[in-house]
Amino acid sequence: MKTLRFSNIVSYLILLAMSVFVLFPFVWTFLTSVKTQVEMFSVPPVWVPEPATGEHYKAIMEEGKFQSFMTNSLTVSLVSTFAALIVGIPAAYGFAKYRYKFSGVLFASLVAIRMFPPIILGVPFFLMMRSLGLINTELALIITYLPLELTLIIWILEGFFRQLPNEIEEAAEIDGLGTFGKFIQIAIPLSMPAVGVAAIFSFLAAWNEFMFALTLTRTETAQTMPIGIAGYVTTFQTFWGKMSATGILYIVPVILFTIVAQKGMIKGLTAGATKE
Repeated sequence: MKTLRFSNIVSYLILLAMSVFVLFPFVWTFLTSVKTQVEMFSVPPVWVPEPATGEHYKAIMEEGKFQSFMTNSLTVSLVSTFAALIVGIPAAYGFAKYRYKFSGVLFASLVAIRMFPPIILGVPFFLMMRSLGLINTELALIITYLPLELTLIIWILEGFFRQLPNEIEEAAEIDGLGTFGKFIQIAIPLSMPAVGVAAIFSFLAAWNEFMFALTLTRTETAQTMPIGIAGYVTTFQTFWGKMSATGILYIVPVILFTIVAQKGMIKGLTAGATKE
């Protein structure tokens, strides 16, 4: 009993240390966002700003760029994720349930795309979008993000669909359901937790993407929030307060959504992880 209690204490201490390590950058960013310019560079550091100020949040709202960047990020991320799910869900189901010649090679090739450094694809995408006249548009980012998100969705969902019991689909066939009916009425309802996880990871991939957004956009009418945050670093000065405030406002929606969807995410992440 004593050994077990000591083991639990050690486990809690390790988890506490890891939590502090992970959360510290967010805490420091928030503190920076409510400090004055003098407090930001004080030695030793000021841990409790007195008084906390909201001047940086007020400044970014008055500039008007924040709203544009946030709207662009939401539009590009939501549209590209939705489009990738529409294509990726049936594709993952096909890879999992229907084997044919070279299907394994094709699936491995799709997954291997995730291993390519994005910088390799930057020039081809730029030339393609320039030839289509889509430079500095949200559509250019949506088209660019779609294949990258698609490979992620197929990779996540293929393993889950593969673990769905064949007996369920066989019973559905006896009831008269065809391939499309089994997919719509059986596979998708059972896979909703995994689909939710795939959607979240796909959304975050577009939400945080920087390189393609920097390459394919020029003005704030099409630029996303990562580019807007980077814009506070100039040749002569870094606006730490505004950058921190913008970063905090940018991550709040994702944190709230993750907290709400936490149970579904855990269920989806563990689904299909074991074999019978």
